[in-house]
Amino acid sequence: MLYFQRVKNLSKAFFGISGLFIFLLVISYMNPSEIRNTNLYPLALIIFSIVSLSLGIALKYVVKDAREYIERELNAGE
Repeated sequence: MLYFQRVKNLSKAFFGISGLFIFLLVISYMNPSEIRNTNLYPLALIIFSIVSLSLGIALKYVVKDAREYIERELNAGE
């Protein structure tokens, strides 16, 4: 869909960011360091991952609803 291509790309970006945060979380648990000893770092990664994943899913549904609305309006005009 041409109209909401930017929103669709932003949704894909949020899915990628969520995957990156999950990857960083796994790496932080595998790497024994002082950063892992603090509870704030893994908690922040989990929160940012969940927020970016939910934003990606919400934008997917926005694109889907907009496509259905535009198709419905175009078909109603004919």
